[in-house]
Amino acid sequence: MNRWFRTKFVVVMTAVMVFGSVGLVMAQEARKIDACGLLTPAEIKAAVGKEVTEGKLNEKANPLVGQPCEYKVDGYGVFSILVKTAAPGETADNMIAELKKRHIAVSDAGAVGDRAFFSSPGYGMIQLNTFKGDKYLVITMLIPGAAEAAQKTAAETLMKTALTKL
Repeated sequence: MNRWFRTKFVVVMTAVMVFGSVGLVMAQEARKIDACGLLTPAEIKAAVGKEVTEGKLNEKANPLVGQPCEYKVDGYGVFSILVKTAAPGETADNMIAELKKRHIAVSDAGAVGDRAFFSSPGYGMIQLNTFKGDKYLVITMLIPGAAEAAQKTAAETLMKTALTKL
């Protein structure tokens, strides 16, 4: 009986250590994604043609959804980039379907990442949603006075730059 108990104990402890290690590695991997390290203010300025502040991680954002790095553009515009590991079922097709259900305009973004699309929530804001491997990135821009086409071009340029740093 004592030998059986020791064997069971060793098996259970081994399983706990293996699953605990895997969970720790996954948690550390999620923390390694630094949204503010993907783009510099100079890169954003070159793409949008306006002054850009240093990026700051939004500490108030839900860490399970992801914490975007936020920048101010020309004093009153906004730019942010979010990067996270895509959750199970979080695919481009599912995201597009959900946005269309909410009557948000969606359009193809072309050759950016594995799959990318724009969404236009309104008020001149555009979002470039991109899937690359197991990563899901979103660039959100609202630059008053900038044409939608110019914002989309800048977002594509910046997303391609960010993807090289993953």
